[in-house]
Amino acid sequence: MRRLVFISILLSTLISHYHVNGQAAILVSAEGKFYDFDIVNGVCVTKEKTSFCNLNVPGFSVAQYKNKVYYNTTGGELYETDLVNPALCKPLSVFTVGNAMTADKNGTLYWVFANSLYRLPNGWTQPENLGALPFTAAGDLIFYGDKLLMAANPNGTVNNFSLVEINIASPPASKVYMETPGYSFFGIMSVSIGCNDNKVFAISSSLVGPGSDIVEIDIANKKIVGIFCSVNFQVYDAASATETGEVKGININSITVKPQCDGLGLGEIGVAATSATAAAKLFFSYNNNPSIESGLFPNLTSGNYAIKVTSSDGCSKDTFATVPFIERLRVSTLTRPDTCGALNGAVEINPISNHTGFRFSLENAAYVAGNVFNNLGAGIKSLKVIETNGCVLDTSFVVGTFQPPIPVTSLNISSANCSNADGTITVNYTTGANIQGARINGGIVQNSNQFTNLLAGMHQIQIITASCIYDTTVTVPLQSTPAPAVSYITNSPDCGGKSNGSLQINLTGTVAPYTYSFNNSPYTNETSYRNLTPGNYPVAVKDAQGCIFTGSATIQPYIAKPVNVQWNMTPADCWQGGGKITVTVTGSEAPYFYRINNQAYQAGQQATGLTAGNYMALIRNGNNCLIDSVQVTVTEQNTPGVVCDTVYVPTGFTPNADGKNDILKPTAGSGINNFIFRVYNRIGQVIFETRQSQKGWNGRFKGLDQPQGAYVWTFSYTLQNGQTKVFRGTTVLIR
Repeated sequence: MRRLVFISILLSTLISHYHVNGQAAILVSAEGKFYDFDIVNGVCVTKEKTSFCNLNVPGFSVAQYKNKVYYNTTGGELYETDLVNPALCKPLSVFTVGNAMTADKNGTLYWVFANSLYRLPNGWTQPENLGALPFTAAGDLIFYGDKLLMAANPNGTVNNFSLVEINIASPPASKVYMETPGYSFFGIMSVSIGCNDNKVFAISSSLVGPGSDIVEIDIANKKIVGIFCSVNFQVYDAASATETGEVKGININSITVKPQCDGLGLGEIGVAATSATAAAKLFFSYNNNPSIESGLFPNLTSGNYAIKVTSSDGCSKDTFATVPFIERLRVSTLTRPDTCGALNGAVEINPISNHTGFRFSLENAAYVAGNVFNNLGAGIKSLKVIETNGCVLDTSFVVGTFQPPIPVTSLNISSANCSNADGTITVNYTTGANIQGARINGGIVQNSNQFTNLLAGMHQIQIITASCIYDTTVTVPLQSTPAPAVSYITNSPDCGGKSNGSLQINLTGTVAPYTYSFNNSPYTNETSYRNLTPGNYPVAVKDAQGCIFTGSATIQPYIAKPVNVQWNMTPADCWQGGGKITVTVTGSEAPYFYRINNQAYQAGQQATGLTAGNYMALIRNGNNCLIDSVQVTVTEQNTPGVVCDTVYVPTGFTPNADGKNDILKPTAGSGINNFIFRVYNRIGQVIFETRQSQKGWNGRFKGLDQPQGAYVWTFSYTLQNGQTKVFRGTTVLIR
């Protein structure tokens, strides 16, 4: 700790000379704690800030910019907090080792580490090393006006501690601003004593106790006034809202003026101002009109205006501005037409009115000083003219067009045959037309006047002369051959789901040989096609000249021929079997077959060994195509005195929602218990189960229709005498 000797000045004299009320600063103690510091009626008041940063990180060096406070730790981490909302405290991921820190009027941070000066502009993420100083930092940085001052150690040529004026543009050129003999300062702070004046206080170790002295410095006259007051703890650094060099009063940053432009609107004055007191509101008025919060005064006629800016903390600033009157702009335009659409039109714009600084904008492009514009196409062009004061003329002009007659006397055109590229176009030019070449359909420019190998249709021809380009459209006619007569012989598949349909193409024509494309296949001599499913098929025929004729052929789906089905039955003895069924079928697709209980029989043949119940007889034709079904019933022929427990499960069902044979369920005699009916798919998976005799399977599993085919079922129950009966069988699902 450094001690110092000074000439004593009575504290009471200072208090009577400076009446400072409520001017706050922030102090950082040797323990890293933060304190509010006020000078109230000449008395120094400090209070620890208990809600400064919600991260509770101790501080070392500190700087303030408006409501933002920046500080580093002894390790160099940089933090930002908000005096209004400490919950916004956050690390900035910037390393700032140094014991001297401040901010300028734009929020740029400066700090010194040893003798190196660093800068971190507002919004940057990496600091900039500005260079080495010829001094090392003993304490804080502060702006006084536009001067950046640093408390510095002696450097060999200067025996005393001093305040150094840092040359930001060239740090090696920094120099001593004033020496502080007997004092070595840590923190430096600035407080306002009026609307347009700041006082600077430096912090030094106390001469008589463990705390720190607050020493006033007359910066303007480069002298130390003396100890203003003391605090009872060691202070390492200090910061205040005015350490940026701003004063509490109002600063007029800029005044912008828009003139009153004749015929285009009234003028406008814009005033930009700031107050060194961050929380102060600014109010603006002109010519003693009521104050407003905006510094923009629109709709002003030409003339002089007295402007006053006041702040909510009692400061004011007067200035003035003049709105000039600008007469209406007038210009003349001299145009050259665009020839043949070659974008060779032009305009020359000449001022008529007495203005200065004319600049021109064509078609809303950027303003330029040049008054000649070339390479213009024909048409109406928008033009804006602006002069020095910002008055604008919004007008337009017209670029004309000139198109000489096309230099062609006639065209010779030969047709193209069908899809062949054998058409030609010959262009006969006007004598002396100075033809530079021609192109067709955007191809290369050629010297020949003949275009060959052309398909039938429209072609774009461009003719180029020495002064013009002409575009025209020419059509090559189609020379087609007579269409052949085409017919088809088709056969449907002999059963639903099969793909054994066939087609034969028959053709008569005059331009042979012909080739054929069936269902978009390559052209061949083939006219017969097999293994076809029902549907429409595109057919194309090409003749010897390459002409193509298209059509389509249809393979109709299989339609079952009607049949007459009859059956007779011999009853069964209870569930023990012995029943018989004979099904006879007559129709045009004999021989016919029927299937009961997964056993096939020829029509008229007897099916035996059947228990009593209902059966589905599936009818197939000679192509083994399922064409019909009929339900047959074997009745009971009970033996006297025997209890019959006959069970019947249909051998087929059709779940097509027609109300007939839609549900598969068993039928059993009375007096049974423990009813269980299950259905299995072909991989043995149970896809239906019920214990209720009135319910059955609807042909769906997990909400999906199951495919046509055979399904295994089991049915079990218990008689009243305790005997268990189990039946198994298969049923065909028909769709």
